[in-house]
Amino acid sequence: MNDMAERAGLYAVGRVSASLPQLLFREQLSGDTGLGAHLEVTEDFPRAGKTIGLQVRSDEGARLERSARGYIYRGEMPHLVYWLQHSVPVLVMIHEHESDRILWEFVNAGNVEIDGAEWEIVIPFDQIYGADSARAIAALPCYSPHLAKLATDKPWMELIASGKTLSLEMDEWINRPSARGALRLCVSEQGLAPAAIYDWSFQTDSDMPYSFRLPSLFPWADLSVDEEFYRSKGAYIDGLPGSVIRPWTVEADEIARFMLKFSLNELGNSFLNAERFLRRGDFPGADNDDRESDDTRARLGGSDAWRTYENGMKYRLYKKI
Repeated sequence: MNDMAERAGLYAVGRVSASLPQLLFREQLSGDTGLGAHLEVTEDFPRAGKTIGLQVRSDEGARLERSARGYIYRGEMPHLVYWLQHSVPVLVMIHEHESDRILWEFVNAGNVEIDGAEWEIVIPFDQIYGADSARAIAALPCYSPHLAKLATDKPWMELIASGKTLSLEMDEWINRPSARGALRLCVSEQGLAPAAIYDWSFQTDSDMPYSFRLPSLFPWADLSVDEEFYRSKGAYIDGLPGSVIRPWTVEADEIARFMLKFSLNELGNSFLNAERFLRRGDFPGADNDDRESDDTRARLGGSDAWRTYENGMKYRLYKKI
């Protein structure tokens, strides 16, 4: 890595930022966070104290490739996990040495590709840091770490909300002082075999069973055993509720295997409603016209009051009668 080129990239971002009144550039002078600088959003009102993290690289760097769309930036998984759960949004910026342009992209779970221990993201050629992009950058979502967790897992919640089945395959070594195991998320539709969509190594305290950690890994869901799968394996025990997390087999008295199903809990449903409102202004239940429900009529003073209200000019104009 060319340190001088990286320094030139930071200086270039600072220089461009100086011409953008809504963004203040602050270099990160110490600490190993993977972020070399921050931008502070300076809207007059409301002052939210919003900050954006920056990872600045040069096109002379050894880990960059060019594609038809832009530069391909590759990074290590610890940095990606850190950034996705960060309390501030994170941008990767590429400084083009010859043209002195700065390209940027927002790092989120929807635009990164994961390959083993590494990940990559495309920094588009047409996304240039400057006056035209300052508003879009200032409007990036800024989540706390807990909200970042929900935002990262949102695609999985949406799969469940759309009627698909989301399952978790889990393997756990039960007699070894090891905190490592394997998790795999699978999605399926009615009549189709499950397809794996995400798998990763899992680590927890060596003396803590995985089932005790699942609520912190998936706080937006309730997990239960896949009773149909367990029965097909001859492992279902009548009388035990599905909420009791138990393996369907233990191989060689060492490896416990689980097959669990997700359902959205109150937090998951509430987050999806809140996220739709924050992103699009959609009100929960807006498509359900309950104006003629008994509860609504009661609030308006009974059925006679409701009919009087319904016949009023304002209501009729709104209904286009």
